[in-house]
Amino acid sequence: MELDELKIGWKALERRVAALEVQVPARGVGPVHAELRPLVVGQSVQMVFGIALAMAAGAFWFDHRDAPGPLVAGLLLHLYGIAMIVAAARNLVLVARARASAPLLELQARVAALRAWRIREGRWFGVVGCFMWVPMIVWAFGLAGVDIVAVRPGYVGWNLLTAVACLAAYLVVRRLGKVPEGASVRRARERLAEVERFARGE
Repeated sequence: MELDELKIGWKALERRVAALEVQVPARGVGPVHAELRPLVVGQSVQMVFGIALAMAAGAFWFDHRDAPGPLVAGLLLHLYGIAMIVAAARNLVLVARARASAPLLELQARVAALRAWRIREGRWFGVVGCFMWVPMIVWAFGLAGVDIVAVRPGYVGWNLLTAVACLAAYLVVRRLGKVPEGASVRRARERLAEVERFARGE
């Protein structure tokens, strides 16, 4: 009789655990959806901009194959546009996984993966972005028919030195930053932490 009661109690416990796994995501996924929505919008805009940049820069360097300065600038911008597309696509995939229904621990792991990627991505774009405006200048002059690298190499060199100073400032600001993963991901993590406390009955 005691064994039968133990089996009944065990099955009841399994049902309660299963019910909790269903209830917790239902309570947590909604807020996670809301908090990550700005990130989805931002990454969608980034993807569109990256496609436009890659296409425009690709046409630019192809038309300036005989001019080393504009050619290099166009190639750099083309690669930067492709990087924006790839990064945005990965963000959207990770966000979709983080917004899907799953047990609490799985959701936390997915948001943690999104956070880790956002930190790595932010560092890369921050460092590279400090220099990308120099090819942008070369591109702008090239569209006006001027090879600024050939005509004013000192001007381009000065801008490169300024980019190095920009990088130094960025590294300082980045070290002092409190939300390296972005506000949307931080808020999503906070909502999941609230759900975890709810699940523990706190």
